[in-house]
Amino acid sequence: MHPELEAFLEKAFASVQPTSPGIGRVVVEPDYNAEPDAKDAHRLAGELVQQLRQVSLDKNAIASHQGQTVETSGLLRKYIRRITLHADTVEGDWVEVAPPGNWI
Repeated sequence: MHPELEAFLEKAFASVQPTSPGIGRVVVEPDYNAEPDAKDAHRLAGELVQQLRQVSLDKNAIASHQGQTVETSGLLRKYIRRITLHADTVEGDWVEVAPPGNWI
């Protein structure tokens, strides 16, 4: 596990703004086998936004406690194990980096 991975991802995704009014928050689970590379940070945010714009929202899944899981692709797959969309909002950034087992 790389000790700086969560901070790297939080910084990379901090500027990402909501892409859909149906998504209250986005939870990403880091892949702790990845080692952060500063040159990837800007591309990560762009790829996440692109992927979220392409997703078809399932109103029942996104409203459930488990949320709607979205497949990762491209560079996101290097750093992210899972992306989960939720309808509810929480205080803080729209994209939340959460370690496994800490789903809110």
